[in-house]
Amino acid sequence: MRFSSKKSELFALLSRVNNIVEKKSPQKIRTNVLIRAVDDRIELVGFDNEMTIAGSVAATVEENGETTVTAQKLFDIVRSLSSETDVVFHQTDNVLYVQAGSSKFQLVTLPVEDYPLPERYEFEQQFELPAVQLVDLLSRVKFSMATNDVRHYLNGLLLHFTPSAIIAVSTDGHRLSIAEIENNSDITDRKVIIPKKAIGEIINWLSGESDSLKIELSDTHIQFCYQQVEMTSALINAEYPAYESVIPSLSENPAIIPKATLKTALQRAKILSNEYGSGVSLSFSPWTLHLSAKNMDNEMAEDKIDMNYDGENMRIAFNINYLVDILDALSHDNVTMSVTDSQSSSLIYDTENDNARYVLMPMNI
Repeated sequence: MRFSSKKSELFALLSRVNNIVEKKSPQKIRTNVLIRAVDDRIELVGFDNEMTIAGSVAATVEENGETTVTAQKLFDIVRSLSSETDVVFHQTDNVLYVQAGSSKFQLVTLPVEDYPLPERYEFEQQFELPAVQLVDLLSRVKFSMATNDVRHYLNGLLLHFTPSAIIAVSTDGHRLSIAEIENNSDITDRKVIIPKKAIGEIINWLSGESDSLKIELSDTHIQFCYQQVEMTSALINAEYPAYESVIPSLSENPAIIPKATLKTALQRAKILSNEYGSGVSLSFSPWTLHLSAKNMDNEMAEDKIDMNYDGENMRIAFNINYLVDILDALSHDNVTMSVTDSQSSSLIYDTENDNARYVLMPMNI
C-alpha cells in the first residue's frame, strides 16, 4: 500500500474517527483505525461499543491496500505536521511508514483480518435535514441529558416524530428540555433515544456546516450521512418517560426578564452560594426580582433586577447552574418564567420564540 494525502483533509476526518475509537482495551486492535487505499481515495473506519464512523478523502494512490494502526498515535503524528504539507504513507510487512518533509515515522500495524468490523444494518426509514437545523435542535436540549444514570434511557436524547414536528427531549430528573422543528419527513409516529456520546459527536462534527445531511433509521441504529462521512450509533433500547405530562401550564402572570441581566446577577450570586447545592432564591414582586444566595459560613449575596411582572409576591429557589444552562440555550434578549408556587416546577422559554421550553424543579434552601 502506498498513497499520499493533504494533511488538512486527512486530519479533519482522522479527528472525527479518533474521537470515538477506544483509547484502552484488552484487545489492542480495538484501539486501531482501519485504513483503506483504493483508486483515488483513502477510507478511515473507527468504532467503539456504540458508534462507528467511516469516511473518505481524496488521495494520490500508487498502490491499493489496507491495514490498521493505533488511532491515537496516527492522530498525534498527523496533528503535529504543518497544515499545508502532503503526508506520504507506505506499508512494508507489518510496518506503516509515514513521511512529511523531513519528518519520518514508523507505526506497527495489525492485520485487517483481525479487525472486528461492525456489521452493516438495514435502514428502513430515512429523511434529509439541513445540518445547521439539526445542530440547533440538539444544542438547545443537550445540556440536560443525564450522565451514568442507572435509568439508562436518561443518558441520551429522545427524538419524537409527530405528524407536524420533530421534537428533541432530554432530562436528568431535575430539569427537562424540549425543542422542536417542523417535520417534513415521512416519519410521523416514532420515538428513538440517541446516546449522549453520539449527540456530542454530531454537534462537534456538523457545527458550522450548512448543507443537508441524510438520517437513516433501523430498529436498533441511527445513521448520519454528511458528504463523505457516515456515523452510525446504536439506539438506547428503552421506553422514554412521558415527558408531556410534566410540562406545567402557563401561569396567569408570567415574568419577562432581561436574559443578560439575569445571567450576570446569577453569576454574582454563585460566588457566595453553597458549593454543594449552588442554590439561589428568587423573590418575585411587581416589577422587581430579588436574588439571594447564602453559603454554610453564613455569607450572603443579594441583588435585584427590573422585570415585567405584575403578579403576586412569590419566592422560589433553583440550582444556579441549571438556570444558567437554560439561559445559555436561549437565543433572544428576554426570558419568560412561569412560576406557580415554591414547590412546583417552573416553565421557562424565550419570550420571542417558544419552540424551545424548559421545565426546572425547585430546590429547598
